[in-house]
Amino acid sequence: MSLKVSTVGIIGGGQLGMFLAHSCNKLGLKVFVYSDSKRVPAEKYADKMFYGSFEDVKSLKIFSSEVDLITYEFENVSTKALKKLKRQKIYPPISALTISQDRKKEKQFFSKNKINHAGIGLLNNKNSLRKLKTSIQYPVILKTTRFGYDGKGQALVKNTKNLKRQWKENGYQDCIIERKINLKKEVSIICARDIKRNFYFYPTFTNIHKNHILFETTSPSSIDEKIEGKLLKISKKIITNLNYIGLLTIEFFIDKENKIFVNEIAPRVHNSGHITLDNANISQFELHIKAITGKKILKPKILTKGLMRNLIGNEIKSVSRIKSMRKYKDFKKNIKYDYGKKIVKDGRKMGHINFIS
Repeated sequence: MSLKVSTVGIIGGGQLGMFLAHSCNKLGLKVFVYSDSKRVPAEKYADKMFYGSFEDVKSLKIFSSEVDLITYEFENVSTKALKKLKRQKIYPPISALTISQDRKKEKQFFSKNKINHAGIGLLNNKNSLRKLKTSIQYPVILKTTRFGYDGKGQALVKNTKNLKRQWKENGYQDCIIERKINLKKEVSIICARDIKRNFYFYPTFTNIHKNHILFETTSPSSIDEKIEGKLLKISKKIITNLNYIGLLTIEFFIDKENKIFVNEIAPRVHNSGHITLDNANISQFELHIKAITGKKILKPKILTKGLMRNLIGNEIKSVSRIKSMRKYKDFKKNIKYDYGKKIVKDGRKMGHINFIS
């Protein structure tokens, strides 16, 4: 099975779209980018830009007519709009996107496939709160079922009064209640499945978050081999049961007793995979593009130890200071990536530095 692809369409013009577009350039593919705003990072490598709302079916159809297949850089794309592009190949599949967009559906998928997760139940009306009271052991995490990323839409709650108040602040929208894990480590598995259903993966990445935003990623993770094997087995089960094509990121929690919980899935390239730009034989971005276009893929390998450090907000103006920090002194090389975003905001990912041994 092979695809005749000369032009890839990317929905989303942020830094992930930028790196995907650059990979298309390197592979000799034309790349058209659809963005809901101008002056975005992906413009740097796009052969052609399209602008419009992510829910604008008419504009998306025009975009779709000029590309051979479509991929996307983030989850909050309208699946309703994408389904209207009936004749277009869209990878990763809309079915997987639909699950990842809604924490309720995500937890249901995990439960159906006997995959361990931290979910306790769904909070969607007063009756559901009454039913859940007996199964809640505080503290717990309250998360909105939709549109949550980088810590948005989630909060630690310590008692029922606190839970009710937080739910009210969330506008009484549907929420998932999760156990608070006695956390030992947060890790991610980045894997891919090509159009021939071959499975590819990188060794586990270890992630450290600050204020719910990814701060550092270490690759490889130096995790216990037995746990690594279990993580890969779960990842293969997930990507297979999703009937998935493209690159998939799976985030895991490991507790103090080495019990594994799947946190969430991201049907796209991921912040924790940025280190593969410099420490692997193939970057996550190239792996994704090759997987969806049918190009030959060599087994992903980590060539050297690396650490990715995000540059958040005004940190983009302090790169020299960060590079010189004692904690990074043992790395032989560092590479800065500036996403070229014009407006600096607190909590906004402005770039990253890859430190390589």
